Amino acid sequence: MVGRDIKNVFLNPLEFGEKHDIAGVEMTVLVDENELVQREKKYKNMAEGIHRKQLLVYVSAAEFGAPPLVGGMLELDGEYYEITDVADEDGIYSISLGENEQ
Repeated sequence: MVGRDIKNVFLNPLEFGEKHDIAGVEMTVLVDENELVQREKKYKNMAEGIHRKQLLVYVSAAEFGAPPLVGGMLELDGEYYEITDVADEDGIYSISLGENEQ
């Protein structure tokens, strides 16, 4: 049931999902800036580095493949972000991304 809801509700382009390019592959993702703000408040003292732009994206694990590694880079819509956190939430990856301050 959860697997169906991932595709048919949560990441459905007619509901919450949007098409984005991830490393040259079009995938349906959800970009959630409100959840990222809440997570930052919770872990503010534990954060390393300063990021100019931060995003939290949700993507189907089945569509994405193996989870990305924290500290690696992810290309999203032609921009590169450092992966600062990854969690598998019942078949959906939540991936926190930061664009490093130069």
